[in-house]
Amino acid sequence: MYQLSFKNISSTFVTNCFIRAFEPYKALHHHEIVVQKRSITSSTMRAQPIIDRFFWNKSKRRYKIEISSHAKLEAHIRIDVLPEEVLIGWFAHELGHIMDYLDRGVWSMIRFGIGYQNFNTFRIGAERKADIYAIEHGFARHILETKKYILEHSSLPDVYKSRIERYYMSPKEVLLLVDQNNSDEDLDMDKLFG
Repeated sequence: MYQLSFKNISSTFVTNCFIRAFEPYKALHHHEIVVQKRSITSSTMRAQPIIDRFFWNKSKRRYKIEISSHAKLEAHIRIDVLPEEVLIGWFAHELGHIMDYLDRGVWSMIRFGIGYQNFNTFRIGAERKADIYAIEHGFARHILETKKYILEHSSLPDVYKSRIERYYMSPKEVLLLVDQNNSDEDLDMDKLFG
């Protein structure tokens, strides 16, 4: 069916949330995707291509989504106990990054990596594009719930929350995008952020 594999993840809750986020992304179904828990310190999750012999052929390229198991981050957010809508939203965002990678050739991927690491405006554009892909695939409510959780309910350090506010779409921008696309999804800002 899907070419998904999970490494160092024993929680069926986490795997089920990922599959629910993955299902609407039909363009990704023929790509191999590895979801792996490992110690990363810079972020809670990140999506990247796997650098191997398939990397050079975008139609066969494989991808990975890494979930941080770093103790410093896990002290604030444990993925396996997040609310379901929050975790699905987080995965939908990461899958949005992979959608952005699909049509990129090798040199475009290399430029993307350099731009993301070195230029704030590039990073802002990439994070917003991932949110847009998630919204277009029906995850507007989940994206909003994820933002609400990170900014209002998590014990993440203020520096992390500031980074979220700086690089990612604001809740108001998400609602504006949904409204512009005449989505059938009933999203009420007061209910979500009241």
